[in-house]
Amino acid sequence: MRWTVLLSGEVRTWHLGLSPAGKAATDRIFERLALQGHMLRMPHAKPLGEGLLELRFTAENIARRITYVLDPERQAVTLTTFRKQRMNERAEILRARRAQAAHEAARVAAQDATTAPQEGTARKGRKKL
Repeated sequence: MRWTVLLSGEVRTWHLGLSPAGKAATDRIFERLALQGHMLRMPHAKPLGEGLLELRFTAENIARRITYVLDPERQAVTLTTFRKQRMNERAEILRARRAQAAHEAARVAAQDATTAPQEGTARKGRKKL
């Protein structure tokens, strides 16, 4: 079963600025992620711990990384993108973790909003007065 790949604003903006060849290379890795989801492994994907993963590929002759998380609804949600460099990788992963926390908070809030009792209905375990 396919996964849906959702692009963050950052990744979408970066993707729009690519050359046709760069877009094609990136679209191939997105398609691989859509087909393999949680089964995607090295050399194309690497777990970074605590549910954070990164896509690893080359676009426009530059080693690139796109961080992402896998949601329960079979969605791969991209978070950040960066050029692979040893000197800045730790800072980029911290930035991705902040994006991951923001995504998770938004996902939980949306889930709570859809499962919250409607006004005028009794809450579970309480009697309506």
